[in-house]
Amino acid sequence: MDRKWSKSERLRFKEEAGMLKGLQHVNIVRFYDSWEFVSPKGRKLIVLVTEFMTSGTLKGYIRRFRKVSPKVLANWCRQILKGLHFLHTRSPPVIHRDLKCDNIFITGTTGTVKIGDLGLATLKNKSFAKSVIGTPEFMAPEMYEEHYDESVDVYAFGMCMLEMATSEYPYKECTNAAQIYKKVTSGVKPESLDKVEDVAIKDIIEQCIQLNPADRKPVKELLDLEFFAEWGVLVDAKLTDDPKVIQFTIKYDAKKRKDMHKKDEAIQFDFNIAKDAPDVVVKEMIDGGYLHELDVRVATKLIQDKVHQIVKNIRKMLRQRQRHHSSLHPPRCYLRCLRLTELQVRLSRLPPSPLCRQLLWLKVSNCLLTPSQPQGQPTLQSCRT
Repeated sequence: MDRKWSKSERLRFKEEAGMLKGLQHVNIVRFYDSWEFVSPKGRKLIVLVTEFMTSGTLKGYIRRFRKVSPKVLANWCRQILKGLHFLHTRSPPVIHRDLKCDNIFITGTTGTVKIGDLGLATLKNKSFAKSVIGTPEFMAPEMYEEHYDESVDVYAFGMCMLEMATSEYPYKECTNAAQIYKKVTSGVKPESLDKVEDVAIKDIIEQCIQLNPADRKPVKELLDLEFFAEWGVLVDAKLTDDPKVIQFTIKYDAKKRKDMHKKDEAIQFDFNIAKDAPDVVVKEMIDGGYLHELDVRVATKLIQDKVHQIVKNIRKMLRQRQRHHSSLHPPRCYLRCLRLTELQVRLSRLPPSPLCRQLLWLKVSNCLLTPSQPQGQPTLQSCRT
């Protein structure tokens, strides 16, 4: 570290060096050791030995690839949040104070992201940290008042996420630090925020960069958001001979969830669209010890998405069949088996469940598409579920 430090700064760094050595986490750049070194010219230097990250900073990585997909962005942000959560849950909490993409490092081959440059980190002693230090574009407004807590890292995280989403430095429109200070302290958001196309990403950024620290989500709550969910649960679904029943197969990704089932193990069950509800089914599997309680939200959403996708595909297929048959036969030949009044009564008796209503309507529609047979006409009996 080749720069002039005052005697008090050197003393403070020596005190914090012990703290830095103790910060061992998969998403924190490892700090091994430090010592003072006198150069041949007589200058006192501080030598730092840290973990080596092969792909450099996240800022440089983003600039090389320009466009970052939401999936990759979510993976990076999740790792950054895990690192922040680790820092903020120390006793006392550790505040980074200068979080930005320049201080976040990546190993491109594995996609591992780690928070680095903890030289400005401080312990949250007594009630609040004091001293104005950091990068203006990423500094929360309360930092200028020298009275802040770990929520300043949440603000900086929001700005990092904004830079990842737009490949543009926040407040690029400002020409100096004074303009940035004026906008930040008055609650004016960076112009680049309007360039964020993904609604979910934009919403998270806005939750992080609120003017009032109390309005910002804590790191733990951010990690619980669906956008950052770890998809360690794999769900597959296929139709059975019974059009009301979907056969689901659930298994854990062995690389992400080694604590659960073995590599070749899976859970298989039948899901009745007319009777079953995803949240109830998932709860039963958790009660039975087949799923982990941490996977309630993820498993429920995956099952819901599969069910809706299957129903959507069936409806699309039937519409195609309807267009095909209507071009070959007059519509009356398909309505010969059902009077309009019978169809209305049939539909009025459907259960309230939207998925069940869709399914039965599809089955009735299927009967309407069945050509009349020479030996007899199809009846309403063939449409009963």
